[in-house]
Amino acid sequence: MRATIVLAGLLAVGSAVPVVAAEAVGQAPSITPSTTSSTAGAPDCASAESPAAQLVCRDPALAAAVGKLDATVKAFAEETGEPGREALASGQRMWGQRRDAACPVTEADLNDPKKAKDRAACLARQYADRTSALEDERAARRAPVADQPVTITDAAPPRAVQPPPRAFLPKQRQPGVAGLTGRWAKADPATRTPIDDCRSSYLEISKAETAKDMVLGLHDPRIAGMPIEGRVMVEDGDLGQGLAFRAEAPQPDAAGIAGTLRLGPADMPRLDRLFLRLDKPIAFGATFVRCR
Repeated sequence: MRATIVLAGLLAVGSAVPVVAAEAVGQAPSITPSTTSSTAGAPDCASAESPAAQLVCRDPALAAAVGKLDATVKAFAEETGEPGREALASGQRMWGQRRDAACPVTEADLNDPKKAKDRAACLARQYADRTSALEDERAARRAPVADQPVTITDAAPPRAVQPPPRAFLPKQRQPGVAGLTGRWAKADPATRTPIDDCRSSYLEISKAETAKDMVLGLHDPRIAGMPIEGRVMVEDGDLGQGLAFRAEAPQPDAAGIAGTLRLGPADMPRLDRLFLRLDKPIAFGATFVRCR
């Protein structure tokens, strides 16, 4: 007897790229780890292909949340055309990256009941939020035209509209290279919520002795090829628009460091957002906020 768990875009941790239902959009299907029953009706979750898949296998509530999202994505894809399916697939990939960063699952987590419960709850929230967002969008697309706001054209007389009161906003600080220094935590791009602890996974920047140099260190034990550390030279550019940096390889057969930093300064330094794109030695991109 075999029991199959359908994962809506839940691939192996570390290289997870979500996809929507294969039948709906013509993409490669998501991994559907099959587990062999060791006792009557009890699947052998140890044979699942990743720690995250094992966790879904072991947690019926999480498996139900995964299945609900899979059904929602498939229904959404069936109601739209090819451009809509491509946009849906792209949205699923972006959401999957945020999910995996927010709720990483390791083998050690599976062996710790408290951590396993926390990781399952985290993933369940991610799947429930994504399902709710897609269902709301489907409902909006199906709404009749009469429910949409009225558009005023030249055929209608203009209406006097009271302008909204001007809100006072604090003056935004101008970005400067000195504002890059310090330790940064990977964060959600929209909410600025840190998703790393600043101890084992972080970006650290410090000034070197010359004005155009800085020391950069990128640490994440979950990503092959890290840590990446070195003294880099800041090239021409605007930090607010994107500032290029590079470091030549120390040896002919070694890889150098190159990428771009962009600082989004807020009214207070702790609310700054730092956007990093690394071109080499590996391709990497993330949003960071200051460690507290």
